[in-house]
Amino acid sequence: MVFIMGVIVKIQAARPPFAVDESLFLRLCDGCGLCASACPSQIITMEKGVAAIDISYAACDLCGRCQQACPTLALAEQTAHTGLVATIANSCENMYGFCDSCESSCPYGALVWQEDAKPRIDTALCKGCGQCAQSCYNSIISFQLMT
Repeated sequence: MVFIMGVIVKIQAARPPFAVDESLFLRLCDGCGLCASACPSQIITMEKGVAAIDISYAACDLCGRCQQACPTLALAEQTAHTGLVATIANSCENMYGFCDSCESSCPYGALVWQEDAKPRIDTALCKGCGQCAQSCYNSIISFQLMT
């Protein structure tokens, strides 16, 4: 949720990186699809007439091509974030043995490795890009919209 001018605006979907605050994004994004066309990972879709991302099958490398393609400044934020944050299920194999498939996967240092325990996500560093989930062969890393 985002608190803007006395109104709480709930984030409705994961947005492309560099998206401005949700209430402004919903006004600025005209659904032209140029950001989706520019995305090399093809993870940007149009939902309800505005841009959203789906990192279910590919990660976002935060390359900024969507931002460069956006003519309306809906993707004009200086820091990249998708509005998602990673969570790790309790079925993580590192809790029961040794698995390090995701250990070095986060380019932003948000995945804090712990021996014989599931990794911890530093939510202040997590960009919601999906790199860690792509490296997990058990699919126990999921993403939730930030609240």
